[in-house]
Amino acid sequence: MANEEEKVSWPYRDDSPYIGIKIQTDSGEEYPLANHEKLVLIDTGYDGEILLPRSIYHELGLYNWEKPEPLEYLLGDGSKMNLTSASGLVLIPKHSKNPIRVEIHTANEAGQDTDGILLGAKFIKRFKLLLNGPVSELTILQN
Repeated sequence: MANEEEKVSWPYRDDSPYIGIKIQTDSGEEYPLANHEKLVLIDTGYDGEILLPRSIYHELGLYNWEKPEPLEYLLGDGSKMNLTSASGLVLIPKHSKNPIRVEIHTANEAGQDTDGILLGAKFIKRFKLLLNGPVSELTILQN
C-alpha cells in the first residue's frame, strides 16, 4: 500500500466518490476558471471518459472540435442516448501537472442532458483508485 506522500484524496459527497478536475480545450479555455478544481462524480456505469452538461460544453466552445457523427450510448434502463463528442483535456491538479487527452461528450438532445459532470469507466481505468467507504474517501494511489 502507498504511504501518505504518494496519494491524493477527496472526500465523498452524498455517499458517492468524487474527484477534483479541471477541463481544458485546445484553444486554452478552462473550466473552472483560475486555480480551482471542480469536484465531479465517478460514474462506472458510464462507459465513456467525461460527460458534460450542454451548457458547459458550449461555454468551452467544444462544438468547434466536434466529431461529425454523434455516438449512440445504451443507458442502464435500456434506452438509448445520442452523444456529441469533441477532443479536450482533463487535468487532476492535486495529482499531476500533465493534462490527459480525452473524448468529451455531451447529450445531443436537450431533453437528455446531464445535471452534472461525470467521469466514466474509460477515464478512471488510467488510475489505481482506492474507494474507502468506511472513511468516505476516494484516493488515487501513485504507481
